[in-house]
Amino acid sequence: MPEINKTTVGVAVVAGALGVNYINKKMNQEPGREPWDPRVDSQVHYDYVILGGGTAGCVLAARLAEDPNINVLVLEAGYTDDINASKTPAMMSTLWRTDVDWNLRTVPQVHAFGRVMDQPRGKLLGGSSSINAMMYHRGAASDYDEWELLGNPGWSYKECLHYFKKSEGLNDPRLPASHPQGPLTNRTKKPQYEEFEPEFHGTDGPWQITYHHMFGVSESFVRANMAIGVPFNKDFNGTSTIGVNRVQTFLQRNAVRSSLSRAFLSPKENVPGGGARGRIRIVYGAHIARILVQKRRGVKIAIGAEFLDENHVMHKVMAVKEVLLSAGAFGSPHILMASGISPEPHPTIPHIHTLAGVGRNLADHLGVPVNFRALPHCHTFDSEARFYRIPKLVYDYRVHGIGPLSSQGAESVCFVRLEDVSPEFVAREKANGTWQDRSSGPLAPHFEVLLAPSYFRHHTKTKAPDNGNYFTLVGLLLNPVSSGRVKISEVQDGKIQTLIDPNYFEDEFDTRVMAEMVRFIRRIGQQMRQDSTCGAVEAYPGVDSVPNDDDVKLQEYVKRESSVYYHPTSTCRMGPSSDSLAVVDARLNVYGIDRLRVVDASIMPKVPAAHTCAPTVMIAEKAADMIKEDWKDVVNSSKDPTIAKL
Repeated sequence: MPEINKTTVGVAVVAGALGVNYINKKMNQEPGREPWDPRVDSQVHYDYVILGGGTAGCVLAARLAEDPNINVLVLEAGYTDDINASKTPAMMSTLWRTDVDWNLRTVPQVHAFGRVMDQPRGKLLGGSSSINAMMYHRGAASDYDEWELLGNPGWSYKECLHYFKKSEGLNDPRLPASHPQGPLTNRTKKPQYEEFEPEFHGTDGPWQITYHHMFGVSESFVRANMAIGVPFNKDFNGTSTIGVNRVQTFLQRNAVRSSLSRAFLSPKENVPGGGARGRIRIVYGAHIARILVQKRRGVKIAIGAEFLDENHVMHKVMAVKEVLLSAGAFGSPHILMASGISPEPHPTIPHIHTLAGVGRNLADHLGVPVNFRALPHCHTFDSEARFYRIPKLVYDYRVHGIGPLSSQGAESVCFVRLEDVSPEFVAREKANGTWQDRSSGPLAPHFEVLLAPSYFRHHTKTKAPDNGNYFTLVGLLLNPVSSGRVKISEVQDGKIQTLIDPNYFEDEFDTRVMAEMVRFIRRIGQQMRQDSTCGAVEAYPGVDSVPNDDDVKLQEYVKRESSVYYHPTSTCRMGPSSDSLAVVDARLNVYGIDRLRVVDASIMPKVPAAHTCAPTVMIAEKAADMIKEDWKDVVNSSKDPTIAKL
């Protein structure tokens, strides 16, 4: 049967996903989850107003509403994530550059040939947990110990582990379907890749974590790494994160994405863990304009927020207790600056409070791909997703929860240190006096290589040159030296744009490390070529075009081909009052503004060598407990929270 070009199939899939998104956005709304109704909603007193219904916002709302007397309001710019393209793991890339993506882009990167790079971020309930690759990875223990050493008491790994485990509902894939934590699918079990260390995991949390699908090429990747000396790691979230294996993923027992919306805000009468639920009102289509700040007895206090509803009508809402900002590493600094809380006065916005660190310290994990052509029989997404097989793929997933559509894509990864895999590079850098070890400790990785079971470049914008069978190895820089900044534009036509400048490659050490990553990726590829189930041959860039011994061409390739890998952090970083660039303290209170906290990835003092969804959930879990503790003793006194009402 003749092949149909994959681009045509891709366009059809994307068009279908867009249609489903639109229909669901307008029609699949549950009570308590709809646009603002001023006749009803303005009559309610909300204890907490959460700005953003993303990863952290969903967790915060659910945990704060464990008190049945609490009213929580969540203002979310997007709509429901109860759409097929979000629920189906392999369809995540069809959500990028659609109405459920903020469609953010960087400013031209002066150290990367002026390139403008996409920054996919989820604009729907669940935020980026509803459109990402579902990789559950916490990072090294020393990453969190370093946070505490930077002046943030209570944030060591020992103290954070409780909150990682609290949210987690690990489903053991080795259990039978009859077990309440066993898989509900006919998945192929691969027990040699499915071990874990129980003492590091929770089983009772609402966020379902498991192992699920694994392509044959993902197994070949593991074998190739081990053949060149990378140790096998049975659990990246256990004793150590160094080594190679498949990753744990946040999928439900039925192979549906376990987004944070689905995990923490599923429509039910009980909160996670049981008990009566307080009221949670989720407002869709709510774009935050600014945080309202009032000065009382010389103290600046956050009292609420202004937002535009889906009809572009402005509304005010007041918080009885606190305003909780959970709009992410781009959205949170944007909202603070739009509210007049910024490093310096803005030409078109009244200045309320000076905080030098707002929008600074932006860090992310930049990734460089190398594409490989595999043998026709190599088990990849490309080998499975031929046009004539699509009905079977859909049937297998919808009925049995198996097959390529149940894959979250990057199934296998390795985490390594440079001195282990490139000792000559380290020695040369040290001899030149240019070595910089930004890792948090000797057991924390310098970079990661992940396997994508298809042709992957520039967030799928660049398509494969033909209908061949491809896979991609992507190297991620986990400890960047370069850092950037988020700013906002002047008000134009009533709108303020988010200006994102990650400042990639500002420090040439980052460039040299990423060039070395390409050399290491090629070693893995050469080993996979010897695997009869794979037979990899480098397709792009090719060693003839970009030789291993040509530093100039390697570094140019890195700067032209690298893309972001969805882990922006640290733009409202946590730190002690002595840190001039700290925005929040160790309890996530914004310095100088009472009753305002930031709770999301923006508060990370330093980007961890991790996939940042799990750390963000941990932050929200810990924040919820701190908020409850801080309000526990405020009852009918001069500190009565009702004075915040207007």
